[in-house]
Amino acid sequence: MYYLFTTWKHWQFETSGELVFLAGMSAGTALFFYYLRQHKLTGGALSFGELELVGLMINALLYLNTLFYLTVHFEQSKLVYFALIAMISSTTCVSPRATLLSISAPLATLYWFASGLSDELLSQYVSIAIASAVGALAMAALVRKTMLQQIDARLLADEMAKKAQRLADTDMLTGVPNRRAIFDKIDYLVRQRRPFWMGIFDLDGFKAINDVYGHVIGDNLLCAVVDRATDLDLEGATFGRIGGDEFIAIFSGNLSEKKVEQLGMNVIEEISRPYPIDLLQLTVGASAGFSHFPSMGASGAQLYEKADFALYKAKTQLRGHCVVFDSTEDEEMKRAIEIERALREGDLETELYLQFQPQYSPELQRVVGFEALARWQSPTLGPVRPDLFIRAAERSGHIRKVTDILFRKGLAELANWPEDISLSFNLSAQDISNQAFILSLLGQIMEAGISPSRIEFEITETAVMSDLANSRTLLEQLRASGCKIALDDFGSGYSSFEYLDQLPLDKVKIDRSFVRKVTHSVTSREIVAGVIGLCRKLDFRCVLEGVETEAEMDVLAKLQPDLIQGYLFGRPMSPEDALRMIRDQDGNPVICHSPVPRSA
Repeated sequence: MYYLFTTWKHWQFETSGELVFLAGMSAGTALFFYYLRQHKLTGGALSFGELELVGLMINALLYLNTLFYLTVHFEQSKLVYFALIAMISSTTCVSPRATLLSISAPLATLYWFASGLSDELLSQYVSIAIASAVGALAMAALVRKTMLQQIDARLLADEMAKKAQRLADTDMLTGVPNRRAIFDKIDYLVRQRRPFWMGIFDLDGFKAINDVYGHVIGDNLLCAVVDRATDLDLEGATFGRIGGDEFIAIFSGNLSEKKVEQLGMNVIEEISRPYPIDLLQLTVGASAGFSHFPSMGASGAQLYEKADFALYKAKTQLRGHCVVFDSTEDEEMKRAIEIERALREGDLETELYLQFQPQYSPELQRVVGFEALARWQSPTLGPVRPDLFIRAAERSGHIRKVTDILFRKGLAELANWPEDISLSFNLSAQDISNQAFILSLLGQIMEAGISPSRIEFEITETAVMSDLANSRTLLEQLRASGCKIALDDFGSGYSSFEYLDQLPLDKVKIDRSFVRKVTHSVTSREIVAGVIGLCRKLDFRCVLEGVETEAEMDVLAKLQPDLIQGYLFGRPMSPEDALRMIRDQDGNPVICHSPVPRSA
């Protein structure tokens, strides 16, 4: 603005060649300053050399405008302008050499002009030049020191910011990227439309090690697991920890599904090798679920949900393996997510309830107990199938809350029943993997004042197969308190007879798949007879599940069964109907067949 004003003044007061010379110089300076202001200095970062050059050019233009004007119109009183330019130039230079040059040029010019004046004036201007030089150098030193302090402060701040960012993006225990950093990278890959695979790895058996040996050993084991995974040095792979014993991997590039499954199994096999930690030989397994961008989802959240769904499938059906999400399961997954959301948002205390199915003793001709069956009436979803909401509760971490609510309701009903009637209650895999939760169930029994011998906890083979040793320990605690333990769905798993030997059992429930075929399958009939005989020899009670017809019962009666459970003797019923059945049988026994004496 100043040099535009100067240009206007030259236009008003100058003529001919002087006008062109001085006005052109000031106008050019104004345009150059405008360019610097609007483009060069407001664009990207400048190198030190570029910044030094810009400072010299600015000082040079200030100097040349004054020099040309005094050359055309010399005024002795305006020689002090060179001293002012020296002072100004000392604050705009970024290097000592530029400072010396920018100060020396105007002061030397001042001396050159003053040398043509009287000795007295020359002496005065020399004094002014010396004072200006000292002041300019002092000011340059002060400005430079201030600039260096600001630069040091900025560098320190940048370094601390980078360190804070690293800390914010790094898992403090293992040193790998944390959940935030991993999902930042996923979001970046999604924005760039670069294909990749997301895999979630969950350790099998880690919680038991953590509970038995403590958190220090557990933390060391997690670090060793991460070292194993990262030492594989898979090209294009990024590993991170998203919490607890759950890890995530990103495989970038156009990898085939078969290749990803192979990479996932390589990681699982490496993780599953024994770990020598503090004189211990520790072993954990792993399962993994994978999803792909962009074919299986358009966002990090969608990909995570599908990888997590595949992981759950791996843990429940193919433990120790890598499972890729099947796009045909989209509707099933969406339904599962709806159920999980309703579980989180619902009032489970009022929405969850129990129905009871009787267990009938042919020998006593009466009902001797009931199995508590979980039911859920959701205000948003309506009645939800038990297998669906139990599975969703396990995936979302709500299963213990569900178990706790239903168990309290079961105890409340059991308190209204006669002492000779028992209650059978189902526990999930997560329930029997947590000692604190098991102890809380025992605490509820003590508070209710009910004899533990009237309570039976049912477990399935799949619930204990992930960590048999830990499950056995917790089940022994339940049994030591006086509670009974039953193995449900016997014969539907892979190695049932091993569990008969290793678990502290009181009862075995034969899977209904055998019972339903006894009328037409000799093999099923002999299997049922063999299991009944085995239970007698092992002093286990035996329940035949799923007995629905008179024809089935006619065949089974010859096998001298211990207990029968099925629609033939009662469908799942409300607490009121169960209590009515108990009261009615004392005067009117439930008789469907003639007594079946048990052999000695």
